[in-house]
Amino acid sequence: MSGPLRAVVELMNRSIAILWVLATACGGGEAERDAGVVFDAGPVGIDVETDRGPVRGVADDDLLVFRGIPFATAPRFAPPELRPAWTAPFQATTFGPACPQISEITPQAEDCLALNVWAHPGVGSRPVNVWIHGGGYVSGAAREALYDAAALARATDAVVISIDYRLGVLGFLALPELVAADGGTGNWGLRDQIAALGWVKRNARAFGGDPDRVTITGESAGGASICTLLAAPLAQGLYRAAVMQSGSCRLVMEKTATFGTFPGAYTVGAELATRLGCTTEVASCLRAKPTAELVALVPPVAFDIGLPITLTLPVVDGVVLEQRPMAAIRGGRGNVPILAGSNKEDTSYFVVNAMGVTNTPGAFDRYLDRLPVTADQKTVLRAMYPAALVTEIGAATALSTDLAFACPALALASTGTGNFLYELDRHASGILTGYGAVHGLDFIHLFGSFSQWLITPTASDLVVRDAIQGAWGKFARDLTPGAGWPAAPAAFVLDDPTSTRASWRAGRCAQLSSLGLLLE
Repeated sequence: MSGPLRAVVELMNRSIAILWVLATACGGGEAERDAGVVFDAGPVGIDVETDRGPVRGVADDDLLVFRGIPFATAPRFAPPELRPAWTAPFQATTFGPACPQISEITPQAEDCLALNVWAHPGVGSRPVNVWIHGGGYVSGAAREALYDAAALARATDAVVISIDYRLGVLGFLALPELVAADGGTGNWGLRDQIAALGWVKRNARAFGGDPDRVTITGESAGGASICTLLAAPLAQGLYRAAVMQSGSCRLVMEKTATFGTFPGAYTVGAELATRLGCTTEVASCLRAKPTAELVALVPPVAFDIGLPITLTLPVVDGVVLEQRPMAAIRGGRGNVPILAGSNKEDTSYFVVNAMGVTNTPGAFDRYLDRLPVTADQKTVLRAMYPAALVTEIGAATALSTDLAFACPALALASTGTGNFLYELDRHASGILTGYGAVHGLDFIHLFGSFSQWLITPTASDLVVRDAIQGAWGKFARDLTPGAGWPAAPAAFVLDDPTSTRASWRAGRCAQLSSLGLLLE
């Protein structure tokens, strides 16, 4: 595998929870991992007063940039805590460390709860867009150059803030021995996201943003996080709109009960604790373990949504999440305007490289054998996704995209009026040619980070970039993505040219629901 291709493979691995599956096959040298954007700090420091103390950022042409502002401490297997106040300006000129993970992003540290701000100078009341990165809840970091938000802040005339949160076992291990004072467990990383939103609410105005016009946006696990934040009681009032990109409200576990192929979170937690040798004095044993041992622990994987999902996930703990997200949202929780969507061939990369599907006869059937479906369900699925017409890879890609991202987007967008639905149809170019509109392309366009994916954008790519940045920016300002966007369940199609579509995924979501394959 060539160096450039390996770099792209690593970026794709960090987009969803198949890192554990692909890490061995698709590893690479540390030089091939991005350690963050390096800016020319310039000669002038910029001080802004926050509720914890002054922070000093730098000028980047017409923007002010603040990197690595600490918003909380991260006591192990406990809720985040407010940082002590400081008096001397905090030097917010370099990104904070990534939260510990198996990916080789460097540096990493458990004291990783920091955020980054791109803002226009001067007093203002701009909308605020808070970005939550993906990575399957096991990898990724706000410091990655993929998420450099300078172009996005300029294009949308918004304050853009990216955040870090605890990942993997350190972020989501749930056990009866690991219960916070409020009775919650497991959702340490989700609590970090809520703490970051609290910081934004208290401090947005100091950076020229309006704390009452905050939009939360995320992709992949970041998109799944959007759904959990909509449902979380502690997050209510901290945002006024939400954007879920290639996410799913399904990625939540119960404390003790199985749900689909997901075992109870306590079952997974007990297995992981036992593997670490923590069978007595469990809490103190786990808190004493070296970080490296916890990061190297490989959790179980389930294939519930048509893809391998690592089972370190948010949990219905009765406190941070009182019930499953879609049930809470349908009950009126998180009642804000929503923009949700997916990419046309969202799962193509994973179908080929993680699931091993090829265009040889019977490959789609072998893919179906790995899913929790009955013989009768397989018969229906073969008719719905005819491999002879769309290829074996195409059939597996269409089905897994429907299960993992497209149908969950439709379900979320259909929970209320004033919501919008999109599909990105613009195919990948450059080194990703052949994967179609693959997972991650939406945020590549949103941030304009083509070069990080070794893509030389075409004129059509730039049309789609402008359409996405324009729509996301207008949604944050006006709660509508713009003229020509129909209300859900009709969808806006992002391609060159853009268009609209009345039927989402050719009506297949209703068929999958009738088969019982769209658990929420």
